[in-house]
Amino acid sequence: MGFLCYAAGQSPSGEGFGNFTQGMLQSCEDAVYFVIGLIGIMGLWSGFMNIARGSGLIHALAEKSRSFMRYLFPKEKNEETIMMMLMGFAANIFGAGNSATVFSLQAMKMLDEENGRREEASDEMCMFAAVNMSMLQLVPITVIQIRANAGSASPEDIILPSVLSGAAATAASVLVCRYYERRRSLHRGGRISAR
Repeated sequence: MGFLCYAAGQSPSGEGFGNFTQGMLQSCEDAVYFVIGLIGIMGLWSGFMNIARGSGLIHALAEKSRSFMRYLFPKEKNEETIMMMLMGFAANIFGAGNSATVFSLQAMKMLDEENGRREEASDEMCMFAAVNMSMLQLVPITVIQIRANAGSASPEDIILPSVLSGAAATAASVLVCRYYERRRSLHRGGRISAR
């Protein structure tokens, strides 16, 4: 569509197509450098989280955050699943969203197996998806890098708005999930008593 719109505005001689081609190739080159920069952050954070897991740091974090995780996931008993969820949460909190994807997919796979791979998602799966997608970010590394690459004079200015909006989004996600969990529980209870 961009090519057609550009062509429609050109003179019959077509002398401007050289600039169009040059701009298109430059955009492709910029995109490759941009992706390589994100891969670097993703690789660094994934490596850091694997070291933290191997050294027992994630397990210690799981112990410290046990009450928080028990509130979010009261039925979850598998320590490995809880640790994988915590790794995804930690990556999100420090703004490495691309790295969080790896841990989050693994955690969701483990939750799905515990749910018996049913078509209907469990309460834990819904809560994890909602909280993970809206997770508070203390230092949005990826967004800061994107802003820096785009030439922002103060790429770190995004930190405070990110913290405030992330906290509000996380709180809203938890409340909405809790509402629907209770509603579904009451609905199931009503069906059981009717029988």
